[in-house]
Formats: sequence, C-alpha cells, structure tokens
Amino acid sequence: MSTAEQPAPSLWEQCLSVFLELNPKESLSLKWLSAIKHLSAQNGVLSIETPSELAREWFLGHFYEPFLKIAQGIDKSIKQISISAPKEENKVIAGAPELKTPEKLKHSHFCKKYTLNNFIAGTSNEMAFESAKFIAAMPREQENFLIIRGAAGLGKTHLLHAIGREAAANWAKKAVLWDSDRFFKEKRKGNLDTLYQADILLFDNLQNIFSSKSSQNEFLNILKSLKSKNRSIVISINPKSKHAPITELLDFLKMGIKCELKSPDLRTRVAILRQKAQEKGLPAAQLENCWKLIAEKLGESICSLEGAINDLAARQTLLKSEITPQIIHSIYGEKKSGNNAPSIKSIATAAARAYNVPLDTLCGKSRMATVNKPRKIAIYLCRQSGLSLCEIGKFFNRDVSSVSNAIQSVKNKLAEKDGYSFEFEIKDILSEAKNG
Repeated sequence: MSTAEQPAPSLWEQCLSVFLELNPKESLSLKWLSAIKHLSAQNGVLSIETPSELAREWFLGHFYEPFLKIAQGIDKSIKQISISAPKEENKVIAGAPELKTPEKLKHSHFCKKYTLNNFIAGTSNEMAFESAKFIAAMPREQENFLIIRGAAGLGKTHLLHAIGREAAANWAKKAVLWDSDRFFKEKRKGNLDTLYQADILLFDNLQNIFSSKSSQNEFLNILKSLKSKNRSIVISINPKSKHAPITELLDFLKMGIKCELKSPDLRTRVAILRQKAQEKGLPAAQLENCWKLIAEKLGESICSLEGAINDLAARQTLLKSEITPQIIHSIYGEKKSGNNAPSIKSIATAAARAYNVPLDTLCGKSRMATVNKPRKIAIYLCRQSGLSLCEIGKFFNRDVSSVSNAIQSVKNKLAEKDGYSFEFEIKDILSEAKNG
C-alpha cells in the first residue's frame, strides 16, 4: 500500500520554520507562535489568526517586519500580512508573551502651565484650537485622529500637553504623551507596550522618527492598533523636515483631521505677551504700551515672546525692582546712532578670534568644549544686542531651546563668585565686535 501523501505546509508554516531556524536560541520562548493559524495567502496578502488580541498586538509590535521579509522571500507576490484575532477577550494561551502592564498605569507628566484656557489662538489658528478642544472633550469612535502641523515655536507642544491634561481629567484613564527621544529610548529597551494601551496617544514632533524606516513601521503598527480600537490619537509634525515619511505611514496620516498652526499676527503676539506677563506677576497693565515694541522686535516665534517675559520676570526677582516701561525701552528700544549694536556676524567673528576657533566651526555642529564656550558667549552677546532667539538660532544652526540654554549658561556663570573675570572676557569680545 502506498503511503498517503502529506499535505504541503502552508505559507505561514514555512515562514515559521524559517524564522525558528534563524533564531534557534529563542525557539523555546517563541513556541506561542505555533498557535497562530494560517487562513489564506492570496491577492498579495498572507492572512493569519493569532490566539488572542494580546498576541495580535505583540506580533504587530515585534514580529511583523521579519515575518513579512521571510514571506516575500518564499512568495514574491506577498505585499503584506493581515493579522486577525478572535473576539473573545482575556483568553489565556500557553506560552503567550506577557505584556509588561502595571496594575495602574499613570498618566504622562503634562506640563501644568500648558492649558487650553491659556492658549491664545488668534484668527489664524482657530481651526487648530477648536480641533484641540473637540478631541480633548470626550472619546469618539470617529473623528478621533488629529494632526497638528506647524514650524518650531508656534505652540504645538502647548496644545499637546493641554489636550492630554484635559482628556486625563475628564475621561482618559491612560493618557500617554511621548516624543521621538522617548520613543527611541523605550524602543531600544523593548518598552513600547504602553503606547498600545493608551486611551489617547499624544506624540510630539513625529518628523524626528522619519530618519528610521523600522521605527516608522513599528509606530505605524501602533497607530493601526489604536485606530482599530477607536482610541484617540493626536500627532504634531514640523513640515520642515529633512526626511519624508514612508508611503504607508503617509497614507495612514491622511486619515486624520489636519490643521496648521501659523505664525501669530502682531495683535495675537501682543495678547500672548500680556497674558504671560500676568502669569509671571509682572505689572501687565502698566506695561501695556510696551508689548507692541517687544512683539515687533522679537518677531513671530512664541518661544521668543515667552523668553522675553521670563527675562523680565527674572530681572524683577533678582534685582528686587518692578519692571517699568523705561526699563523695557532701554532693552528693546532703538539704539542711539552713536551706540549702534554690533552685527551678529561681527560678534561671532570676535568670539571665534578670541578663542582661536574658525568661524565655520563656531557656527557648526561641533560640541567640543573649546568651541562651546565662545559659541555660548557669542549667542549671549547677540541676545544682549536685541536679536531674537530665532535670528540667533538661524545664524548658529541651533534650535530655540539650545539658544536659550546657552544664554542661561552664560548668565549662571556670571552669577558665580568669580563671574567678574568671565565678564571681562565677554566685554573684551563685545568691544572688538563693535570696533570690527
């Protein structure tokens, strides 16, 4: 009698066999993969079913890409893997992975100073503001995906924190706010499970992960998982990115409600200065005629406006004297013709010459101590000359936060006991910049 022929292994079985051969040391911990069922392989799609929703999420987050490559190596027509799971919840599977879920997941630490009430939108950003309030108000099965676009310093981070705080206070048990730095850090540790569990996920500056294709694919799997559960998603993107998203992620982002934060007009900038002055305890009413001067001087960046108010508040606290219009005019008013402030290039050149550093290096990416010190001094002097943080950042190839940190670093150094000697160095550089 002839032995009955064994059926040919399914495409999934072939993929699993190849995967286990490539990872022999982990074969015991990956036995749960054998519980996945092959459904079909047609029209470019390998369809499989995991034993539970938990196993489905784990597969999406950790195994989708390697199995897709193996499947395409066996069958070149395969373009994607479709993963489903039974509707039954809390089904226990022998050997299934255990997600690192704490008993009580805490909310992300939202910044207290960022609220919807103190976000001044102006006429140009009403759509973004109303969309933020809409998403934060309650969970929704549809229209729960918001994308906020805008350049640096226009309030994207403010809105994300404000939405998260509002949602966490009213309905979201798990409100999670991450940015690219946190994503890369936790990805290396294998700790992305928190994102799969979010009731509302807020992700700041998504464009920073566009440099990594694998990170984009992993984040896309998270977004798909959250969308399938009708969870809320809010993403901010700076469109001025060096890298573009992969096609699959770009297509997914097209499903979101899109709004753009634009540069605030003069009236809005004045309103922002007035409000932040009140928050910092400055005599806002007495300084009413000064806000336009500062707004015109510093330009359109909200970060620059906030930095100006912080500088005035620090001056009021440290010098123990109330800020007056005369003080503001002495800082931000026009310089007399006999006392013209040096240009940004002459300051940078003087600092570079004083420390024997090439000007290109001073304005480059080097973080060496021998370059950092003259760069910080140059940035500080440029700020003292009335230049905006954005202008300074553009010249020295630094973002606004880096410029602010450099200025504060010099201020801290000047405040030390031996700060007078450092002050002499700075005055020498300023004098050369004026004469140059």
